[in-house]
Amino acid sequence: MVMVLASTLSGKPVLSTNGEELGTVENITMNVDTGALEAVRVAPATDTIRGFDVAENGSLLVPAACLCDVDDYLLVERPDR
Repeated sequence: MVMVLASTLSGKPVLSTNGEELGTVENITMNVDTGALEAVRVAPATDTIRGFDVAENGSLLVPAACLCDVDDYLLVERPDR
């Protein structure tokens, strides 16, 4: 995946590799010691999306390992595949 600024991700649509609209990027979590991206917090498009951990506020926690590409949207591989 290409290098992108975190500020460009906020509000970006998130789609799964099978075309399912998952929601929009709310925020990211990083390891403060290494600077490595840990997860992307996604405001879910619906309350029926499964397969991701969920934060206290209802955001989906998409692991960095699931990120595939970023362009006009963030493309993710569902962890349950």
